[in-house]
Amino acid sequence: MLTKIFEVVFGGNEPHGSLEIYQVAARAIVVYISGILIVRIGKSRVIGRVTSLDIILGFILGSLLSRGITGHAPISDTLIASAALVATHWLLTIIACRSHRAGVVLKGSPILLIEHGKVLLAAMREAHISGHDLEEGLRLNGIENFAEVKYAYKERNGEISVIKTKPDGEE
Repeated sequence: MLTKIFEVVFGGNEPHGSLEIYQVAARAIVVYISGILIVRIGKSRVIGRVTSLDIILGFILGSLLSRGITGHAPISDTLIASAALVATHWLLTIIACRSHRAGVVLKGSPILLIEHGKVLLAAMREAHISGHDLEEGLRLNGIENFAEVKYAYKERNGEISVIKTKPDGEE
């Protein structure tokens, strides 16, 4: 009985023909809700402050989940593979948090771009940051010129962070 309902509503686990519009809609709802639960349980940061691990997970999950919605992959396989990917992501982020070396390998490391107002051109080339990118990063941090910067870094997530030089007389 449940199998027949599943077949009618979702087109079955692995459709053997084209899905009806309502079946695609039903699959989309199930995959969407399941995807939210899987990502929330895995504590992923697919949206927000992300690292390369999070971006890759987002791309793969998007591709994988879409195949489950359209019926190009069995819905059960789609959900199992999604859960496995998020679990792997969760495990890798735990390893990266507990081991600095693993964190550097998996997430990268910050690159010093400005030191005491001096732009480090070799570091900018290494980080693939143009002068315009650096100026934009400074403006977003409320900095008008390089002399105001004690240190500026390209962080692991690609953002530019700034530590301002303290005004004379301040410690």
